[in-house]
Amino acid sequence: MNPSVKPIDPSTVHQIRLPSGHQMPIAAYGTFHSDWAQAYMRDATVEAIRLGWRHLDTARAYENEAEVGQAIRAAIGKGYIRSADDLFITGKLWNGHMHPRDVAPALEHTLRALGLDQIDLYLNHWPWPNVHTPGCAGNHRNPDAVPYIHEQFLETWGELVKLKKAGKIIHLGTSNHTATTLRLLMRDVRPDERPVANQMEMHPLLQQTELRRTFEAQGIVCTGYMALGSPRRPSRDTFKEHRSDLQDPVIVAIAGELGVSPGRVCLSWAAQRMNHSGGFVAMATQPQHIQDNLLAATTDLLSAEQMRRIDGDGTAEHPGIDANNRLIRGQVFLWPEADGDWQVLWNDSQVFETRADYARFKAAFNAFDAVRRQTTVPAQLEAVTQP
Repeated sequence: MNPSVKPIDPSTVHQIRLPSGHQMPIAAYGTFHSDWAQAYMRDATVEAIRLGWRHLDTARAYENEAEVGQAIRAAIGKGYIRSADDLFITGKLWNGHMHPRDVAPALEHTLRALGLDQIDLYLNHWPWPNVHTPGCAGNHRNPDAVPYIHEQFLETWGELVKLKKAGKIIHLGTSNHTATTLRLLMRDVRPDERPVANQMEMHPLLQQTELRRTFEAQGIVCTGYMALGSPRRPSRDTFKEHRSDLQDPVIVAIAGELGVSPGRVCLSWAAQRMNHSGGFVAMATQPQHIQDNLLAATTDLLSAEQMRRIDGDGTAEHPGIDANNRLIRGQVFLWPEADGDWQVLWNDSQVFETRADYARFKAAFNAFDAVRRQTTVPAQLEAVTQP
């Protein structure tokens, strides 16, 4: 805690009205620890609440729900909030708990850890039940991984809907879904079973404008993780061709014009873009940075001209800076038939309606792959050099 850093009035933070009528603060304090911050998570979360953050973004996969729960109780004890009801809390169902029998126990674990009776927003973290070893390297592969199978996903979603109807979940949402998986879900659920939010990677160098429009056309609010470009993300998600949002020349120039940090520019862009229709997730452990990040959700900092320099307008004069610079490729979730191509996770080229559809595809792929390895020279050499 740094008492010289003053709190921001939570009532000044912009909010989005969800279909239920509930308000969701557009700024969510992220608790993804990226390994290095795990030891600081409890105290940093207490400080975030002191400084005015009222939306906490959590997940079972972050392995720190207990610490976040301790922070909530500590913040109540210090008088920063009256109760957990003063917070909007987002949680996530992890891939390893997507089997129907595991969904309810997973939510109960999260609620106990956080000290809640119900959760404001519960997201299905990824659209497939593929898991990886905690802290694994980028070349990790699970041989049992599968692509999106809609029949299978609906079974998981059905369990989430039951928990919503039981009052354990107030709002349901998705995370990391694509245009096709969204359309399939919206086709097959009732109006009261629809997701109200989708969390996806979004930052100035990966704007995902068209995908966001697809979600918003269905009345689904989009919030962006990696909103600052996550400069301290795990090494498995760092590649030499990646660019830094905080060092982009346009972002740095605008920051200089306004006398603010590049991070403030990135988050202000996230808050203002597309008619103020979305939100962002940002994580920091230093009080000044925690405060600075929240300020972006209180006032419009960027002019229309500065927004155009970041967004672009389709003209040669204003190309914008979107570079399709995806930071979380998700390669540790790849299934065998993706053949090592991480873009298959995002381009909807392998999405299946039923398990039977996938089984037929898998059989055809294996038959083709066997012929490829028998007849092509590169494949033959690869087979010879395998240990």
